Amino acid sequence: MVQARDIDPSASPLDYYSFELRRLREEAGLKQAQLGAIIFCTGSLIGMIENGKRVPTRDFSERVDAALGTGGVFSRLVGPVLRSVLPTWFQPYAEMEARATFISTFQCQLVYGLLQTEDYARAVMGVEKPDTLDAAVAARMDRQRILARDNPPVLWVVLDEAALHREIGGREVMRNQLAHLLNLQDRQWLEISRRGSTRE
Repeated sequence: MVQARDIDPSASPLDYYSFELRRLREEAGLKQAQLGAIIFCTGSLIGMIENGKRVPTRDFSERVDAALGTGGVFSRLVGPVLRSVLPTWFQPYAEMEARATFISTFQCQLVYGLLQTEDYARAVMGVEKPDTLDAAVAARMDRQRILARDNPPVLWVVLDEAALHREIGGREVMRNQLAHLLNLQDRQWLEISRRGSTRE
């Protein structure tokens, strides 16, 4: 069991989430291991999230809501938590992106973040953020929720051909990423254009 620490719920979105998780779990009369067993994770993971040592995912939050009967409290809290782990300079962009009705972008090095698979994102971000990789990947995957809305933004992505040939994370990761792009091509809200290089 992870040693409990005092949490100031006003310090950050993660601290507020952690405080509420511990409070509502204890209110339900459950130990960390008991809640973990209900939602199919370890008690130590519950403890790490309650102590602000791990960032929760949306899936975790939905399972906790169901187990504790919170009416969606944690599903609502997890969005601000995941946005808070984005780099400070990127947070205003993520806020605009979440409200956008039209997004256009040109990418010459990598597949655009909203179109990345989890494994591709993990390979890209693992180079820079090995210590906070799980949180960074969870935040990137959560950004993609805007594409599942009833009225998603129109997304126009131009990818340089090099981004499709550059192997990120190994052959299997890249194969799955390309398959993911192919699966998205029939979506009415998405236009992917390839900008090819001229070859002799």
